[in-house]
Amino acid sequence: MPFGAQPNIGVGALHISDHARDLVMQVLDSGRLSYGRFARELEDRVAQLHGCRFGIFSNSGTSALHVAVGALKEIHGWADGDEVIVPAVTFVATVNVVIHNNLTPVVVDVDPVHYDLDPAGVEAAITNRTRAMIPVHLFGQPCDMDPLMDIARRHDLRVIEDSCETMVAKYEGRPVGSFGDIACFSTYVAHLLSTGVGGLNTTNSPEYAVKLRSLINHGRDSIYMSIDDDDNLGPERLRTVVERRFRFVSAGHSFRSTELEAALGVAQLDEDFEDSIRARRANAAFLNQALTHLESKIQLPSVRPGSEHSFMMYPILLREDPKNDFVMHLERRGIETRDMMPLTNQPVYTDLLELDESHFPVARRINASGFYLGCHQHLTSSDLDYIVSVIDEYWSPTSKPGDRQSVLVIDAFNIPADPDNAAIERLPTQLFDRILIAAADLPGTTADRLRSIGPEVEFLATTDLEASLVEQDGCARDIVIFPLDGSYNPDDVGRLLLNLQRGNDLVIGSRFTVGSGSRPGPLSQPRRVGNRFFTLIANLIFGGNLTDSLSQFKALRTETVAGLHLSSDRVVASYEISLNALCRRLRIAEVSTAEVEGGGGSGNRTVRALTSIPSLLRVLASNMLRGRDARS
Repeated sequence: MPFGAQPNIGVGALHISDHARDLVMQVLDSGRLSYGRFARELEDRVAQLHGCRFGIFSNSGTSALHVAVGALKEIHGWADGDEVIVPAVTFVATVNVVIHNNLTPVVVDVDPVHYDLDPAGVEAAITNRTRAMIPVHLFGQPCDMDPLMDIARRHDLRVIEDSCETMVAKYEGRPVGSFGDIACFSTYVAHLLSTGVGGLNTTNSPEYAVKLRSLINHGRDSIYMSIDDDDNLGPERLRTVVERRFRFVSAGHSFRSTELEAALGVAQLDEDFEDSIRARRANAAFLNQALTHLESKIQLPSVRPGSEHSFMMYPILLREDPKNDFVMHLERRGIETRDMMPLTNQPVYTDLLELDESHFPVARRINASGFYLGCHQHLTSSDLDYIVSVIDEYWSPTSKPGDRQSVLVIDAFNIPADPDNAAIERLPTQLFDRILIAAADLPGTTADRLRSIGPEVEFLATTDLEASLVEQDGCARDIVIFPLDGSYNPDDVGRLLLNLQRGNDLVIGSRFTVGSGSRPGPLSQPRRVGNRFFTLIANLIFGGNLTDSLSQFKALRTETVAGLHLSSDRVVASYEISLNALCRRLRIAEVSTAEVEGGGGSGNRTVRALTSIPSLLRVLASNMLRGRDARS
């Protein structure tokens, strides 16, 4: 991803609701940040969701894993150097917590289809020093727990479920976290339940629960874990608490979190957290169906029979090719990717644990060819279509219909005196056959910057958009119009083009659909109201369903504007294009975009928009008359 660019489609997205803000403000207004009612509620509800009696909140999933290993080691008297079995594909925290507890991680290869701990490999790895295993419910999918639990029972092993990437998914009717001795969850950014930072343990053992809470709180005596623990006590009980409240029984840690993080978690649970999981599953089902024709080239994620999948992310494995070129293809087009995190190629473990990747063929293949994409609940249908289009494009790079050209029209009319260099550099020029600059009398430095973006750049000696939209040499065009006035995000250019190439006649970069946004502030308020007014009138008259008819950020086919004589006023021209498409019943799509914060000239744009009102009314009346004449 170019420096400063934001991915169109990230592996996660943060949306803070009004309810979440309200709960956080309750915490701030209370004057208490330490462990309190929100942390207790979060613990109880997460434990209940996963079929457990006890929940313990900490500051990260790594901390939850660390104290889980430490608690079992202390309670069961494990010796330094005893062994804990871990999978070869997992985040590094799974192994690090074993090392930090002075135990020995024994790495076992994973299942080639579901990427989780291979039971046969576990059985083969057990020695007389093996004390536990850590099956990892990876990417949202439960491990194959029945054979693993059978192995644990036969060999008297403790089981720590690393469920940092999976919540509420069930295996054979039981939720993850309810099988082993202790389970560990993460509420870090981009996880299924996100509190910024945070982790949780769940267990059904009172002894484990007490020890876990103690280790999170410096190893403190369990009689006093909260400032509420010495409230409303009788004299004798209060004396006991006072005598013991600063007594420490273990060498613990400062792994506590605060009420602020807990409030964010409670808010998400209040707002039907499980709906977000259902949305993730629906997104994954769509991608699996839409990419079925590529199964000879890519291994799509599958759900183990008898299991559910939470799809914290969407893992993909190329069947033959190394992933690097494919991943860069996605990244250049604004789709964020992440490695699937095999341990066997990490320098720290090849040295510290003397791992030889050749002994882990599945992990080695995943390292070479595996990665994952976002699958979160905030992805829109256009996002999913875009993902499919970009993946298709990799194997069919010349699949544009007929002899159509793709053209990027950079509208440099009303360009700021000092345009955003980063915005210019982030334009995905590699997607286009030609690049046209609609401008006149540009400053030399600005012209040089634009000329540097590619050899296909052509300068039009006019600011008239119409000149850039007509067919030339009999070649039809797929055109994206990107205003370079500092208002729009260049990272969305590729999305508009690919939505156009999927069969739409007009694609509008909308600031008013779900996931979009216009710039806040009093100067932009008249523009927002005016846009919605003229869009509403157009929808009512012409039977449309648009949200942003005045957006100047558009993609269109040359046929869409054939015969139109566009106004030199950019706002009016945009409205003409939208109304023409509505009148002709063309296929229109809208892609969410956002005005760029800090873009220049907001006040000038507002003035220009207001002065366009008479012309907009004339265009509306003209199209109404044209529609009436056509019907008659």
